[in-house]
Amino acid sequence: MTIATNAFTTYAQVGIKENVSNLISNITPDETPAYSTLKKFSVKNRLYQWQTDSLATPADNNKPEGDVAVIQTSVATTMLDNRTQISYKSMSVSDTAQAVATYGRGNEYDYQVTKKGRELKTDIEIGLLKNSAKDVGGTSGTNRVSAGLPTWITNLARGTAPTGDGSAVVDTGTALTTTALTYAMCATAMTMAFQAGGAPSIMMLPPILKRSFSGLAFSSSPSTADVRYNVSSDKPAVAVGTVEKWLSDFGTVDVVVNRQMARATGSGIGGASGTQNMLNNAVFFIDPSKARVGMLQDTEVIPLSKRGLADEAMIRAEWTLEVSAPTAHAAIYNVT
Repeated sequence: MTIATNAFTTYAQVGIKENVSNLISNITPDETPAYSTLKKFSVKNRLYQWQTDSLATPADNNKPEGDVAVIQTSVATTMLDNRTQISYKSMSVSDTAQAVATYGRGNEYDYQVTKKGRELKTDIEIGLLKNSAKDVGGTSGTNRVSAGLPTWITNLARGTAPTGDGSAVVDTGTALTTTALTYAMCATAMTMAFQAGGAPSIMMLPPILKRSFSGLAFSSSPSTADVRYNVSSDKPAVAVGTVEKWLSDFGTVDVVVNRQMARATGSGIGGASGTQNMLNNAVFFIDPSKARVGMLQDTEVIPLSKRGLADEAMIRAEWTLEVSAPTAHAAIYNVT
């Protein structure tokens, strides 16, 4: 086609209005299944302690008539503890950045506060699940660290259990080779927790292992984990390719996908022998009645003193994880 002589086009035109969407797309996952599910409670010290106890193993108990009682040994309770961990996100927005007209948000400061708050929540989510032992911190500048869930769980379908008191991590760096998730592993983990007195109702796993678990019911050699579904004669049939609930031998378990487990990075996430993201190859069986999140300082936006031509703020929380009965939970590591 030939352009008309002296035709004035937009390529030479000055003053064309910008055409920018007034929406900001941010699809980064910000769900926090563990943090959102576990109950919150208030703690009053940076060292939080709780006690556990157990009953003696059942035994044949028969005594003669008229017997004189033999006083039996009493066993003391066990004291466990965890440390509160300070987590925060900070921000600074210049006065000019707040004065200019923007697309997609009314005020840059408010937008950044909301964004940082979402990021802090996902950080706490990983803090609850990370394979990191508790650290008392101190005047030398070391940070207080709350022991993550793996350091409390001793019911492992794969691997060597930690001490179960938050003081030692699970070594997933060299102790285990990666293998495929099996139904037997899941059943074993549930059995261990149930026999110890727990009742896990949540199976938490990353997206890749959710696919693996759903695939167990649709394999060429199906296990006892069959999928149950109803098809009405007057409605189209739906192809079922997922498992959202597992009716185990010991109760119904919600299969919960945690996308933060796949996103986590950092040396505090991996095992003792490496900095890999062990959460992307982990499955947790959680009894939510036996774990809570303690808050020493609730999540709060703290405006900082103005030091110049910008507004600064910190979004802060101080929290800890209480695993009131470590043996109520179970886990599987290094699976695909």
